[in-house]
Amino acid sequence: MTATGRRARVPRRLVALVALPFVAASALAAGVQAAASDRLPARLAVHFGAGGVPDRFESPAQFLVTVAALLLLGGAAWIVLVVRGARGGGAGTGMATAMGWGLAAFLGSISVLLLQLNADAADPAEVRLPLWHFGAALAVALTAGFLGHALVRGLVPAWPPDRESSGAERLDLPRHGRAGWARRTGSWPLLLAGLVTLCVAAALLLVSGTSWWAGIVLLLSGLPLVLMAQADVTVDQRGLTVRLSGLPWPRLSVPLDQVVTARTRSVNPLGEFGGWGYRVTPKRSGLIYRSGEALVVRRTGDGREFAVTVDDAGTAAALLNTLAERRPETR
Repeated sequence: MTATGRRARVPRRLVALVALPFVAASALAAGVQAAASDRLPARLAVHFGAGGVPDRFESPAQFLVTVAALLLLGGAAWIVLVVRGARGGGAGTGMATAMGWGLAAFLGSISVLLLQLNADAADPAEVRLPLWHFGAALAVALTAGFLGHALVRGLVPAWPPDRESSGAERLDLPRHGRAGWARRTGSWPLLLAGLVTLCVAAALLLVSGTSWWAGIVLLLSGLPLVLMAQADVTVDQRGLTVRLSGLPWPRLSVPLDQVVTARTRSVNPLGEFGGWGYRVTPKRSGLIYRSGEALVVRRTGDGREFAVTVDDAGTAAALLNTLAERRPETR
């Protein structure tokens, strides 16, 4: 059986490309501040409210520490995000890298613009932030994002490797007897988001007298997140069955007589399904918790695919193929 769930080694070049814009933006901000140090006031206007009027001030040293922390810690977090996605199959690696480049460029541009606005200011309270500065920073971010995506495609062309199993596997099972496979899958971020939403909803319903409607909206939003955060996946003589949070209903299933073939494949939530959770598209449907390894079943009739992201998907696919192949013998 092909080891489709094995984690591929992430190229160092990819990690370097993800880190590069955050380090470069930090160095740029530090260089601009050093060059303009004799022109900067003792307190800088660093945050602006309505009408571009400053409402928070920091010393140049504090500002530099804040900018460096945002960029370097953000870069470290982004590296972890991209590496985890790459190890899970590499789906969306180029887009994630591009977004990191855009974020770093936007933060770096805003930092440089703030330094330029404060330079030669007699009173930082008189500094104003024009709205077009945000437009300029956004344009720089978009340009950097396209550049980052192009560099990943040009410098890391072989990634991701071997994302799909070569064939429909089988298990060597006795002719008589029963076999089954079961795993629990889920998303901790989805569960955490649902629990936090429910807590906020409860607080609004219990404490606030005028915002009860917001509590109802959050309650109706958080409950589906919690219910969809985990699922039990089973393969047996009935076919493939997926129960959300262990509940008897709703239940997603592919009966054994509708299975054409089952494979393991690395999936891209955004590119293939348009997001996470239970997704339905014209060509496929599925319960998608992450990028990476998934059990993908092609159905009879319209040939649509059903996918569920779960560990040990290779064993599940092999068992499902074996049971579907032997089904006529049990009639």
